[in-house]
Amino acid sequence: MSAPLANPHAPLCRGGSPAPRRLAFAFSLIALLLLAAGPAPVEAAGGKALDQYFRGKVTALEGSTVTLRYDFRRKDQVKDFTDRVPFRIKPRKGQRMKWFDDKMEIIGNSGARHKAEWIGDVVVTATFTPEIEKDFGGYMSPVSETEDFVTFTFVETFFHAFDGKSGGANSIIKFGAQWRETDSEEFIGFRYGPRKPPKKKIKVGEKYTATFGRVSKKLIFKLADYEMKGSEKGKKLKRFHVGFYAMKGRMLVDNVEITGTLATDWCKREKVELRTSKPIEEAGAGTVDAELQASMDAHKGGSAKATRALVGVLKDPGAGEVVHAAVTEALSTGPKKAVRSLIDLLYSTDEKARARGITVIKALIGSDYGFRPKAKEKSRSDAIRKLNKALKDDPDLLK
Repeated sequence: MSAPLANPHAPLCRGGSPAPRRLAFAFSLIALLLLAAGPAPVEAAGGKALDQYFRGKVTALEGSTVTLRYDFRRKDQVKDFTDRVPFRIKPRKGQRMKWFDDKMEIIGNSGARHKAEWIGDVVVTATFTPEIEKDFGGYMSPVSETEDFVTFTFVETFFHAFDGKSGGANSIIKFGAQWRETDSEEFIGFRYGPRKPPKKKIKVGEKYTATFGRVSKKLIFKLADYEMKGSEKGKKLKRFHVGFYAMKGRMLVDNVEITGTLATDWCKREKVELRTSKPIEEAGAGTVDAELQASMDAHKGGSAKATRALVGVLKDPGAGEVVHAAVTEALSTGPKKAVRSLIDLLYSTDEKARARGITVIKALIGSDYGFRPKAKEKSRSDAIRKLNKALKDDPDLLK
């Protein structure tokens, strides 16, 4: 049984219980001593600040509304998620959820559920890179772990199979035991919400940014070319988790941003307070924070690890123009050996990433070897071969 909700607008969430009567005098004496000693430090409040508890970055805090961002540049950010999906599905051999190449990797039938418990409205934005063409996306699931959950799915076909239809639309689907039409434990009752077929076929390896969640009692699913919204059918989600999932395939998730209200009793249980231990450095994506600056400094000092991390930023479409420009400038000043890592960008399916890569390479060694980001694949491959041959024939190019 879940605990009743406390006031969701309370500015602080603290744990603790009343002291026994026989210790009242002792506590009073301690309080007087603390007053005499002056104000207590922030850490003495009895709980962790948001930026001490979550491994993602706290990019905004307004009243009880919190925004967390995960760019997965640090491996430990994945620890804020657990391998979990809300629906019944047989495990697949090799399924997992873990960190991979500055992203969160999900191999289905698996998922990644965020550790926090939320109430009210919530908005989740993420970049998906699927290695499957259907049945992946996000979800909201009740803390009670009943079947009253909702999925926000790219090219949904898995659940359509239960009613004998082919599916294939980007869909919002609400589930609930009250809609179960068979005694089979495999069947999950559900009702279709808004759904539209994708305007373009999903391509393996392409990046897709989507926003999902609930705003003003409406479920929303926003993609690059259109937005869907509709009323929440069945039992309304009161306390819930948010997460991502992939069916029968592999998917990478990056640039996760979650904005919502944390459940007050969850804060108490976890000893989390709605504050930060230090000023919030950034309002969101698109700014050069201290961590990125440290990577640029380390690259300049010759760190190969930092160089690879910066190349990963140029590969990331969600990093923002300001960040891309700063990293491009940092890489363009050398060391020249960064070219080895930058060649990976030339193979990207993202034209803009290819353009960023060749821009830096030309700045470092003085030639683009005929590589054109917009050219057809064969032309690009020929140019990459010329570049690799030049590096092999003349090692001094990278000195």
